[in-house]
Amino acid sequence: MQKTIGSALMLLAVISCGETAEKKVDQNTNQTSPKNEESGKVLPSGDYSSLLLNYECDMDAAEVARVLNIPETDVSIPEFTQAGNCSFEIKGFGENALGGTILSWGATPFSKADSKKEIQSALKDKEKNENIFGMDIELSETGDCYIRILPHVGRVIIYNENYDHAFFFTYSQRGIYKRTEEEHAALGAKTIALANYLLKKHKR
Repeated sequence: MQKTIGSALMLLAVISCGETAEKKVDQNTNQTSPKNEESGKVLPSGDYSSLLLNYECDMDAAEVARVLNIPETDVSIPEFTQAGNCSFEIKGFGENALGGTILSWGATPFSKADSKKEIQSALKDKEKNENIFGMDIELSETGDCYIRILPHVGRVIIYNENYDHAFFFTYSQRGIYKRTEEEHAALGAKTIALANYLLKKHKR
């Protein structure tokens, strides 16, 4: 009888040890992932000097209309524009007392370290499904930049960790213009398309 009890206790001990070992292996497996290993690497990049360092507005109303897929008659140049930046007044996406939506874009100083920090933070939020206010980030169509999407403030930003500059697009919050949610979402999508267009146009 004692032999039987002793054998049973030994068998239980062996099973318990096996389960503990399996749990440790599973925990260790979950702690590392390819995404975490890749997050510290800087993407190889094309040459975007003409966009991120020396940008001068290189688009007219006809080209803007073509990229945004809207009639050319809905695009005009506002009275005041900032040197080096592009600014166009766009009809069909809300208006205020001064007229249609002002869509502006241009480069701005922004350190490589800050770009890396913004990219990694946004990617972590996306992985955890913690993006609030519709904020998002996606890899550009050129595959070597990130596009940050901030619809609650009407902004799209291009980040490239190889440059001490970022590239901003602004189309303003909904409240500044009489703009529906659908119009705001559509303008955001068109601004992302514009960002990808400029990256392809300037990549060397």
